[in-house]
Amino acid sequence: MVSSRHSPRHSRKPPRAGGGPRRRRGGRLQEWIAGSAALTGLLGMGAVAMHAASDHASTAAYTAVSCAAPPKLAADSTSYTPLGVNATSTGQLATATAEFGHLPVIRVYYTGLPDPNAWTTGAPGINGSAVVLSFRVPPATILSGSDDAALSHFFDSAPAGYPIYYSYYHEPEPFITGGQFTLAEYKAAWSHIVAIADAAHNPYLRSTLILMGWDLDPQSGINFRDFLPAGNVISTLGWDAYPAGTVHNQNPQLTPPADFMGPEVAASQSVGLPFGFAEFALGRQAGRPGWLAEVASYLRSSGAAFGTLFNSAGFPWMRLNDASSIQAWRDAVSGSGLGMSAPPPPSSPPGASTPTTSARATHSAPSRSGTPAPTTPTATLAAPVITDAAVSPAAFAPTGANHVRIMFKLSQPADISICILGSEGTVLRELDRPTQPTGWSSSWYFGYSAHEGLLPAGTYPVLIVANNAMGSTTAETELTITAQ
Repeated sequence: MVSSRHSPRHSRKPPRAGGGPRRRRGGRLQEWIAGSAALTGLLGMGAVAMHAASDHASTAAYTAVSCAAPPKLAADSTSYTPLGVNATSTGQLATATAEFGHLPVIRVYYTGLPDPNAWTTGAPGINGSAVVLSFRVPPATILSGSDDAALSHFFDSAPAGYPIYYSYYHEPEPFITGGQFTLAEYKAAWSHIVAIADAAHNPYLRSTLILMGWDLDPQSGINFRDFLPAGNVISTLGWDAYPAGTVHNQNPQLTPPADFMGPEVAASQSVGLPFGFAEFALGRQAGRPGWLAEVASYLRSSGAAFGTLFNSAGFPWMRLNDASSIQAWRDAVSGSGLGMSAPPPPSSPPGASTPTTSARATHSAPSRSGTPAPTTPTATLAAPVITDAAVSPAAFAPTGANHVRIMFKLSQPADISICILGSEGTVLRELDRPTQPTGWSSSWYFGYSAHEGLLPAGTYPVLIVANNAMGSTTAETELTITAQ
């Protein structure tokens, strides 16, 4: 939401509401094992195997020990929901940090091309966490190629380690209906931009189409699917959604999040895309602290990839200006993001199996001089250990809207790949979870295969791979899918 966000041309009907690399080819578990000879016993249920590896903290090494399957779909891609606010400038970031603490995600608006110094002296670089950012350059200019060098610099210099949800013309609807450019031009420009981003080979870059929640109201006459370019160009859907009355400050209603966010969740799931909320706010102070806590809880439970509250001085009726609301969102922010472990599962979840160590390998750690140190048992070097791997519920009938939770416990922080396996070890779906903390972690799985279809009834092994600088560990459990 920038200064023109609520100008007349952006007004809506009676206001009810306000990625990553391209797909890789699927692989087989046997091929993955061949590249990691020290891994043994992978296909025995409940087994854990460790293999020697150096520099596994790097993105390249992490990819090398993943499932080698295509990217994820729908809410498969989120096991936590970072929460934050808008902070485009460094001054706004300083103010927001003072009010809410360090922000696990920030929302950044560029009125033209992205800031060439965004990742160094800009707010995204200074904050050093997930970011939802948008920029606006006319499609004709993008398609001319005149900004290719600037965009290449922006994507090539982007850091790895946390998601970067980049968006081209957030809320494009009024620009298209107003005749500034056509829908075809907009989608062609998106494809051009994503091709440049893909050339950076940064798996944390997520192409994110941000639309208005108003699109989903039948009165809008809009089909949000029309804005999706063909060819899997968009990896994430973002939504700007507001309670009734808030956008135009006309008797704002204390609307439950399921009422004004639920349609966006369902729409995202209907096209098999991860989703987040790039804007939301409540234009009244009465009842707002409790409402903010309710929204935070809803975002987590719905599987949103991010949630950024719109908190701008330019829209004073939406800005959090009371101590109770500020504290409520500060509490929500502090309980979100990469540092938040999933709650522990029941002591004996249905279908749970506790993996046991079946194999260990050695690990050669470099000495300070750069010479490999003597080979030492992995256990001595405290390689990550996975315990209590389980799926809850152990069986479910996937519809695209319901899910199971894949749970496990880590002995130390690690990058995680969860591999849903088929016959002969074929990888049917990979769910990547970078930088998972010590303790309980979990991931939602909606039942999709790598080819965007729901898996048929059957029992599927679930392989969990934990990887950090000390080495890698695997554990297995299983999931039963029943007929609908």
